[in-house]
Amino acid sequence: MPHLFVAPVTVQSPHWLQAFPDAHLVREFGYLNSSDLVWLLLTGAQSIAQIKNLADAGIKVVAMTAIEQTSEARQVLEAGASGYVHYLAVPSVLEQIAQSVALGGVWLGAELMRELILGAQRLAAPAGSSPKADLNRLTSRERAVAELVAAGKTNKEVARALDITERTVKAHLGASFEKLGVRDRLQLALALSG
Repeated sequence: MPHLFVAPVTVQSPHWLQAFPDAHLVREFGYLNSSDLVWLLLTGAQSIAQIKNLADAGIKVVAMTAIEQTSEARQVLEAGASGYVHYLAVPSVLEQIAQSVALGGVWLGAELMRELILGAQRLAAPAGSSPKADLNRLTSRERAVAELVAAGKTNKEVARALDITERTVKAHLGASFEKLGVRDRLQLALALSG
């Protein structure tokens, strides 16, 4: 997946090229393919319109920001962005975002994801009104990981709580996603809460 980082020259991160050495750093859009992943640094209200136009054209967009805010995250997701992240995110996070977006998922930073999951759980219908996910399909470790993630824990927090590595958390989480038929952490939280 080709990566295109759209940002002013004065506001760029060396992490972008560390994560994706073949990425292009530009100040403005040129010709784009539907296979491109556009990383757009938010610079004002026009950025939301750009995200909407790109999403309408079938191009995946990850919005980057200098200050993560729930209200801004909501705006970019409503406009069609597939992700929202701080522009100084480390290469490993950028790579995770790209993988998630390539698989059709949506990416939010850990704190925003936690807020979203907890908010969704508060708004969920009363227990028993819709079926919960069948956790019997999961191993005991997959279940423990899934429950902690659904509670808004990061992979690092889950690893610490269960005394396993982050890599093992990712493996159990991937298996849980597949067995429960969900694509991302939010869907997992909603499936577990019913």
